[in-house]
Amino acid sequence: MQHGLGVVSRPVRAAARTLGSSAMGRGMASAAAVLPHGVLVAPSARILLAGNTSLAVETLAKAALGRMPNGHTVVTKADVLVALGLAPPEKTVPKPAVPAPTAPPPATPAATPSTGGAASSPAASSPSGPRASIRSKAHRSHEDIPTTQMRKIIAKRLLESKNQLPHQYMTVEVEMDNLIKARVEYNERSGNKVSVNDFIIKACASALEQVPEANAYWTPESLKFHPTIDVAFAAATPAGLVTPVVRGADKKTLAEIAKVTKDLAGRARENKLLPEEFQGGSLSVSNLGMFAITEFVAVLNPPQSAIFAIGSTVSKAVMGLDGVLGTKQSMMVTLSHDARVMDAALAKKLCTTLKALIQTPALIFMG
Repeated sequence: MQHGLGVVSRPVRAAARTLGSSAMGRGMASAAAVLPHGVLVAPSARILLAGNTSLAVETLAKAALGRMPNGHTVVTKADVLVALGLAPPEKTVPKPAVPAPTAPPPATPAATPSTGGAASSPAASSPSGPRASIRSKAHRSHEDIPTTQMRKIIAKRLLESKNQLPHQYMTVEVEMDNLIKARVEYNERSGNKVSVNDFIIKACASALEQVPEANAYWTPESLKFHPTIDVAFAAATPAGLVTPVVRGADKKTLAEIAKVTKDLAGRARENKLLPEEFQGGSLSVSNLGMFAITEFVAVLNPPQSAIFAIGSTVSKAVMGLDGVLGTKQSMMVTLSHDARVMDAALAKKLCTTLKALIQTPALIFMG
């Protein structure tokens, strides 16, 4: 049996309709007049009470006490029918007891390193759950390799560079056909073995010679201009990446630059460079072209304010002025520069100067 709009048997509904119809003409004022404070009467129950004034609302209210939330007592149609003997009394279902809160279990103390060799409990040391198990297995499979002093210095300088230097970037595409031909001819005539990177180092030195405003670095007090043009180049070693410096690169010939770079790179791989041989410098050249890296961005090497990232030389199809389809060799060069030293206009000037020197190698020797 349900309250309010409850469902009762057909005989009960018939009796309720009879009682209700006889009560409609008598009014419901008497039932409303005897309602105690806080007692609510459902409309269907009110009709039945109006026709049965012998029923005490207080008695029905006690039976319905606590049935509804918020402290209200509601007398329903079912309560009246039970009082009239027209419906069986409702079976009260006891509410389940709410268990009292229990204190949380004491926290297990964290395991501390043992000096006596005693093994810690597996339950205390191993994480629980499938995800923790996977992480634990992955953790056990790693290998610790102590970092060298050089690696620590490189990591510190890279972090300082990215956090403290406002990097800006500029990329240009450079045609390489003329430089490739010039290199082949130079090596054949001189008997030397000059690399493309040697040409680029010489071109960077010539570019700084033509754009001296870019040969500077930042300090909080003032811009410091280098008295010489020193070009560093990135060299990979087992201990990490170092940047040996070609001092006075603008004054050296291609053959001299090739000899110096070969010597510095060899001693860098053997960890035999002196500190003054890889510190300072006007700018750096990082060339990954030999590793088929088309384009990348390099991190500034403080206190330098510029670094050129050199990509690989690739063949591209081009349409000639005569309408004939041909190919050209091109290379992507990206400049990372310190915006405090070089604004966009100065960086653009340095990039276009370097591009012109590489595309017309004869200009490199005219400085």
